[in-house]
Amino acid sequence: MRILKIIPQAFYTTRGTPLSAYHRAKELVSRGHEVEIVTYGVGGEPPDLPVKIYRSAGPHFSSSIEAGPSRLKIWFDFLLFINLMTRLATKRYDLLYAHEEGAFLARFAGAIFRVPYVYDMHSSLPLQITDWKFSARPWVVGLFRWIERVSVRGAKAVVAISPAVERAAKSAAPDVKVVTIVNHFEITELPAAANLAEIFRRHGIAGDQRIVLYTGSFVELQALDLMIDAVPIVLKAVPNAVFLLVGGTDPEIAKLRDQARRLGVENKVIFERNRPQGEMPQYMAAADVLASPRVQGINPPGKLLSYLASGRPVVATDTLVHNQLLDDKCAILTPPTAEGFAQGLIVALTDPTRVASVVAEGHLFLKRYASKAARDAAYDRLFEAVRLN
Repeated sequence: MRILKIIPQAFYTTRGTPLSAYHRAKELVSRGHEVEIVTYGVGGEPPDLPVKIYRSAGPHFSSSIEAGPSRLKIWFDFLLFINLMTRLATKRYDLLYAHEEGAFLARFAGAIFRVPYVYDMHSSLPLQITDWKFSARPWVVGLFRWIERVSVRGAKAVVAISPAVERAAKSAAPDVKVVTIVNHFEITELPAAANLAEIFRRHGIAGDQRIVLYTGSFVELQALDLMIDAVPIVLKAVPNAVFLLVGGTDPEIAKLRDQARRLGVENKVIFERNRPQGEMPQYMAAADVLASPRVQGINPPGKLLSYLASGRPVVATDTLVHNQLLDDKCAILTPPTAEGFAQGLIVALTDPTRVASVVAEGHLFLKRYASKAARDAAYDRLFEAVRLN
């Protein structure tokens, strides 16, 4: 198929939706489809992705755009719609593959040019409006609920990244065909010992210290403040623990560093800016424990399955954002409090029997739900739905 992907994000960046869209594109190409992309005018060049990328032209008013809903994003989406219409007027495509609110653009552009679309649904749009504190006004939330409903109902099929997102799609349109394809960013090779030594050297970590690692976005939604609050409790039980958080911007890091300083643990918490995605296997292999403290939302962090594939124990809050995929066999799930999260980290650092058990179950989980065979079958169901509708 000749597919035009619509990515309403700063593409390419190594976070959330842009990273998911990148791996979706790679999987579509690997299945023999001809893929092109329309996206924002900001973002980097994606590595090892042999596709044409058409960036929106126009006055962008900013050289970057933050994650989550914003007034600036509405302007970027308007420019993206013009970009999309230009591409459809220039070339014939068999399918539009739209991420997030790109499906709303595809609904109208596709109707004009008679091109069907698939909606890759990462979360619920009205829920994002409140979770990201964009607006609590009923009419704004209602508007985005209508946008989501229109987007879902017009799609040939919906790709959901998790069971909860699938339920949100079905709530908007009970008869829509939904295929769940969880985000799984492959860890294809084990890092060399020299690479691990570089992680320790770069961050001044001693060989006898135990590393609790978080990777990913530092946005408020990720609840990293909860993790920082847990640090003093963990240190009482495991004094040689050190916390390494990778993926923030300077303003985000400054805020969390101030919190660590107030708690008197600034020498035990290391903050790192966003690093290339290719380095994440090294960071995970160097760690003793992988952490995900998020408590809000219905879209699981994209890193979860990569965490499971790393061979390290995963500690996550026992909330819908995690427990729709994980259970207490393949991860250490905790109450969504600093005390609860700390106790889970302490178990992961001190109980080798529990660690061995959750790591083994994590690998079994991946074989069942994220193997190449399972993903190929999901894509087969998706394109069967596109052909039949």
